[in-house]
Amino acid sequence: MTISELTAQAIALPPAERAAIAKKLWESLDEEHATISPGSEAEAVAEAVRRDKELTDGVVEGISHEDVMREARRSIQCD
Repeated sequence: MTISELTAQAIALPPAERAAIAKKLWESLDEEHATISPGSEAEAVAEAVRRDKELTDGVVEGISHEDVMREARRSIQCD
């Protein structure tokens, strides 16, 4: 079975079953392959708080989801 076939079968599962598979796959990764390091959750929360303050204070202007997705599609040339 190819990765594409396995992915298609997994995506066809109900959301709860997909989540269970995703959790098991994530837990199967060892530290070398995991992208989240200890403390990164706290760092991510601190970054989110900082960015929220910038938006609230008017230091930066928000971008709509539609604009973000349009730019993402443009950048990978899938418009």
